[in-house]
Amino acid sequence: MYRRLARSLQVPAQLRRAAPLSRGYTSRAPRIFAKDLAAMAVPLARQVQEIVHPSQHTQLKKTRAVAQSTAGGDQDLGHALATEAQRQHAETHARLQRLYTETQAGGAQLTRDEYTAFLEGFNETRDMHSSVSVLRDMRAGGAQPGAAQYSMVLKLAADSGYAPAVYEVGEEMRAAGVADEPRNLDAFYNSLLRSLARSGQIEHAYAVYAEMREHKVAAQGVGCAGLVAGLAQIGEIALALDVLRAALAQGTAFGADTYAALLHGAGRCMHHEGYALGYEQLTRVFGMQLPEGDYLAGLDVAARAGDVALAGDIVQRVRAHGLPLDEKHFEPLLAAVVATGQWARAFRVLNMMRGSGFGTTPATLRVVTRQLTVAADVAERAADEAFAALQENQPELAAAADSVTLDAMVAGLARSGCVEAAASRLSSWYAALGALRTASSYAAVLEGCVHRRNKTVAEQLLARLLDVDALAPSQRVYDAMVRVTLVQPNYEDAFVYLEAMKAHGMVPPWRTMAAMVRRCARVRDVRAQTLLREMRKLGLVVTPALADYAQAFGRNARSEPQGDSSDPATIGDLLGNDAFSV
Repeated sequence: MYRRLARSLQVPAQLRRAAPLSRGYTSRAPRIFAKDLAAMAVPLARQVQEIVHPSQHTQLKKTRAVAQSTAGGDQDLGHALATEAQRQHAETHARLQRLYTETQAGGAQLTRDEYTAFLEGFNETRDMHSSVSVLRDMRAGGAQPGAAQYSMVLKLAADSGYAPAVYEVGEEMRAAGVADEPRNLDAFYNSLLRSLARSGQIEHAYAVYAEMREHKVAAQGVGCAGLVAGLAQIGEIALALDVLRAALAQGTAFGADTYAALLHGAGRCMHHEGYALGYEQLTRVFGMQLPEGDYLAGLDVAARAGDVALAGDIVQRVRAHGLPLDEKHFEPLLAAVVATGQWARAFRVLNMMRGSGFGTTPATLRVVTRQLTVAADVAERAADEAFAALQENQPELAAAADSVTLDAMVAGLARSGCVEAAASRLSSWYAALGALRTASSYAAVLEGCVHRRNKTVAEQLLARLLDVDALAPSQRVYDAMVRVTLVQPNYEDAFVYLEAMKAHGMVPPWRTMAAMVRRCARVRDVRAQTLLREMRKLGLVVTPALADYAQAFGRNARSEPQGDSSDPATIGDLLGNDAFSV
């Protein structure tokens, strides 16, 4: 029977003679012989396919064996299956590598299909170096690779992010004289772009992209997406937008990950156009709900660019998604509206904030002060326009039309240099809206007097505060009076206001005390050392730089004492306790 089987398969005569024909053969010999004959009859490409893609029965058998081995044990089934998959992958690669090595060592001349089968096998096992070696052997063996073979290896190199392998395949293409073919050129450039973008070499990837545009090679979606995300990550938002728009013009579609990378990068760089594009695509096209951090970044971007529509839409989405609203959500919206000069709308936002319990502190309205701090020739007109918008809508803006808002407005007018106009608005504006002037209202204008060094208006305001409104001066009022008198040629009144501040139980700010020390030291005033002792007594830090400054300028003081015991203990002792009355 075996002799007839051997003749039918046309095996060599020496194998036919080696067949066990005697009656003493064992039952195993026919099975081994039949297996060898079957292996000789299976084509090489089929063997590669069986190694790389085993039958479902074999895979199911191995999976059942793993499940049985973990049954009743402490090992997790998922972990065991993953470990088995890694072991099978390594075994598959080793078998494929051994088959290719034995085939090459036997001197067999492989066909183009057989080389392609090996390329597909190494591509499945993710062996990039073996794929390049097969490609090189394929060209050396006379089986010229085609576009399909080059594209296969280039895709593997691009997915691995190893750019040198892409260059190596490109050299093989040039050696074969097929590098200039459009299809091969397209595959090479796009694979190189993908590998560079995947490995984080964004500068080189953009250089390749620029070269592709020179050669009129269209960038494919995966490479463009990686390049856009990489450029956004390193802060090159303008370049990322150029690449994105060029790809969209060619009909390339991008996923949510690309737009999310653009949004994050634009949010960090405060790039309005990039953030707006990413935000629109993610929220309206993909229907995604962004994290709260992305919303806050968008509010800052909108505030800087003055995009009221973007800021308003973000606040609405934050509220619709059930996220808790607080002051940090409203402040950028208020800043965005104020930056555009839409005062009526800005006061409506402020009124909404007050209704929610936010925006009651002066810190929230600093944006109003900054917006009204303009050139002196246009400051009054800008302030009057803002007040007119507030007064016209007062019935619906009851929460916003208060003294805190007016304080911010007169502060901006005073810092613009129009301290006389700001002082007059203290009477007219507050009376028109029925708001009460406070010590903070006067302090807002007094700080403008400090910037303008206008002691006359400052003293008038202080007299009005004490005599007309009968208010107690606050620390800000005293501090402003100390600083505005300190910059005058005769700064003796600064010590009077300083002692009045301390008499009311107020601690002078560090910057005010340091300014007085420097002022006295510059004119060789012995009270510089007394002020230093006062600072230590009040618990204020005397920095080495400040002490050295006082020491350097005070060496030739006009009345330098002989010792510490002769110095007055306090500024009050120096002036005399009856120098002023509180």
